Amino acid sequence: MIRTALKPAWLALLALLVVVVVSFYELGMWQLGVSSNSASREFAQEQESRPTVPIGEVVSPRSTFPADGAGRSVEVEGSYDATLQFLVPDRLLDGRSGSWVVTPVRTETGSGPALLPVVRGFVTSPQDAGTPGAGAVTLTGTLAPSESPGPTGLPEGQRGSIDTADLANDWDAPIYDAFIFLVDEEPTLTDGSVQRVPPPVFGENGVVWRNVGYGLQWFVFAGFAIYMYFRFLHDAARREAADGPPPTLPPPTTRPSAPSEETRR
Repeated sequence: MIRTALKPAWLALLALLVVVVVSFYELGMWQLGVSSNSASREFAQEQESRPTVPIGEVVSPRSTFPADGAGRSVEVEGSYDATLQFLVPDRLLDGRSGSWVVTPVRTETGSGPALLPVVRGFVTSPQDAGTPGAGAVTLTGTLAPSESPGPTGLPEGQRGSIDTADLANDWDAPIYDAFIFLVDEEPTLTDGSVQRVPPPVFGENGVVWRNVGYGLQWFVFAGFAIYMYFRFLHDAARREAADGPPPTLPPPTTRPSAPSEETRR
């Protein structure tokens, strides 16, 4: 079969097969990407359509983060506590490396005061973080669950992540098992040196099964093309083996020459 595959016609067919399989694979991966992106857009549109509600209607201090809480638009009334502000380094925004500026807001709940971490913005240099102004403020933000523990051993005033379990050990009031990305504040207490962090799109692990099906179809087509190539190659090799090598002609026989006149004498 290898001898058949090395013939020019079959080498050309192999090159065409490679092009077809790579094209089908790329189309399949594209469909899977469309599936994920479509699910993200649908989830984001669903979240945007939900009204902004007071944070107490979604989550409360010392309670578990709700399953549908990520991405909710919430409103919080209180005041910033700049003494508890910290930076989360090694974050990216628009391709730049820097830090999130996190300042908790003190808010009143039915059971007393509580603290909610607020991502006020992003800075490329810690010196630009500043502190918000004092006084009552009403914040609108996008709710997010607590992050996993981050690296330790950072300089004073920095934390590896927004880990509410770790913050609860250091802060002097009950804490929400959540934080918000600041979208708006009234009045404006954050200066322009801090750039707002766009809230992430939650629910990125969803899929649109219709597009997943299309993607799997392209992979099946690629596998079928490979199968047919080897099937045809195998059949061609068997035919060549059955035909055998071309027949060879026997060597020509020489007729004895007639005896000469002298030999007859």
